[in-house]
Amino acid sequence: MTNQTSTIRVVTDSTCDLPPDVVEALGITVVPLTVMFGEEELRDGVDITAEQFFRRLGREKVMPTTAAPGPGVFRAVYERLIAEGATQILSVHVSGKLSATLESARQGGEGLPVTHVDTLQVSLALGVCVMEAARAVQQGATLDQAEAVALDTARRTRIFFTLETLEYLRRGGRMSRGQEFFGSLLQIKPVITLEDGEVTPVARMRTKQKAVEEILRRCSESRPVSITYALHASTPDELAHLRDRLHGLAPESRYIEARITPVIGVHVGPGAVSVGVVRAPDEQSPSFLPA
Repeated sequence: MTNQTSTIRVVTDSTCDLPPDVVEALGITVVPLTVMFGEEELRDGVDITAEQFFRRLGREKVMPTTAAPGPGVFRAVYERLIAEGATQILSVHVSGKLSATLESARQGGEGLPVTHVDTLQVSLALGVCVMEAARAVQQGATLDQAEAVALDTARRTRIFFTLETLEYLRRGGRMSRGQEFFGSLLQIKPVITLEDGEVTPVARMRTKQKAVEEILRRCSESRPVSITYALHASTPDELAHLRDRLHGLAPESRYIEARITPVIGVHVGPGAVSVGVVRAPDEQSPSFLPA
């Protein structure tokens, strides 16, 4: 069913880590952030793929950095969608505490029919919010209903990462030196999550295998869950194991897997693995939810 009174388009940014087939099927517009190697500026997922990025990361002596799209970039995207027939736009983004992307989108949307959502999430934890909002729009949701779906999905979502090192997060300014110490002892593998939109360390394990087990244990505490997901930066073989474990944890849930995009890779580094879940809807969830 389609919304007969307005044409709603959903926009997000490239930190969402959504697989391209999902983006295409749901008609989502993804605005790329920029990865910079020195003076060289590359649009995330457009000018550089994840495969190219992690290969280059391993040989570069200078750490890459990231930058949010400028307000003009967002305005051009919004105006194009309006010219194509959009009457309302829902723009759903990475935590405003982690990136200037949301503020840039808000500035770019001034005076236009754009509603912005701060999910306080990142990576596929953002991606599932965007996905569910877009599914709701496809099924006839109003703008307010789709916004409520995005926010409710964000509330029910948990994401965890285990990293080879916290050095990339620290250099990118997403983690203090005090927090870096958390993961520096004896090559301990940190487990991090997002709490209220900010990177938060929650465990430190002796090995990556134990870190993954700790993540799965924490995910199991969220049952019942409606969506499970897993991502890798540079170790695709790990996804098969995670897929099986998550199916065992929640056999009836929808499962999504993807590769960590370059702009997230700048901050988590090679070898990072991420797992997350979306808890099943509850009494706080809006009445309109995508089927």
